[in-house]
Amino acid sequence: MSEIDVVLWDIGQVLYQSPFERFGELEERTGMPEGTLPRGPFVPEGDAEYDRVDSGERDEPEYWRDIEALARETVPGLHLYDALRELGWEGKGRPVVVGLLADIPSRYRQAVLTNDATKFLGEGWKASWEYAHYFERIVDSLDIGVRKPDPASYAAAVDLLGAEASRVLFVDDLTANVEGARAAGLQAFRFDTTDPAASVAGLRALLGL
Repeated sequence: MSEIDVVLWDIGQVLYQSPFERFGELEERTGMPEGTLPRGPFVPEGDAEYDRVDSGERDEPEYWRDIEALARETVPGLHLYDALRELGWEGKGRPVVVGLLADIPSRYRQAVLTNDATKFLGEGWKASWEYAHYFERIVDSLDIGVRKPDPASYAAAVDLLGAEASRVLFVDDLTANVEGARAAGLQAFRFDTTDPAASVAGLRALLGL
């Protein structure tokens, strides 16, 4: 990899546990039978629909709408994102990732590029976000009007940071978003949500930490 000035993070399933990891808790709380909701990449035999999202063959928001519709077959009127927010995300950051965030600022700038984190963290989340102090800039698709992996999303983040695209390392869990970043001229690292410790070890090695 080339020299790096900025580490640009996705947060949804990288910094935090993924919804898949909390669906068991959600099923128990709402009375859904265990295993009602899909577990995405955490299914040993694989999940074809999630794989299509990961590769970019399927629209991610549409995928989550289908999961919400599935949940409503058991719990009529359930709003998936509201139910997930009620489980609470504060203090639920992955410790191994939070530890890395704390170590990075001594050598690199850090920022966020996320696709509408409001759905999970609630309205006005940036104003009181517990991890905001690690990042000099939080770029949300709602603010820039375009979602990853659209090339314009990465260009907007790079422009707001006043950085060179080739010196920005983008970290995301979806292959489509990682490949989109590379196509936009950024360096990129795919975070494996099923093995956060290995992913963080790989990032530490890459960043010389």
